[in-house]
Amino acid sequence: MKSNSQRKLPLKASKPAYRTLDGWALGILIEQGVVAECEEHGHRRDRSDPEAWNRAREEARQNPFPGTSAEASVAAVNLVMSSIGDSCPDCD
Repeated sequence: MKSNSQRKLPLKASKPAYRTLDGWALGILIEQGVVAECEEHGHRRDRSDPEAWNRAREEARQNPFPGTSAEASVAAVNLVMSSIGDSCPDCD
């Protein structure tokens, strides 16, 4: 019988970085600098940076969410972005 130090634990399958298309889209927006977080309240807000917005769309086109088309990924980025305002609701 092997000692505890010699036993090997079964490898766990790694979880994908994003589980949902919306979570992935928000990640793209954050990575590209399209949205920022309110320092006081943590809400996401639009930075109003057109270049960052173009980079996010291009990233979604080039590297779509697994199992979706480039068009569906860009549409998801657009949908998530449309739900984010340019100010923090708690700061107003």
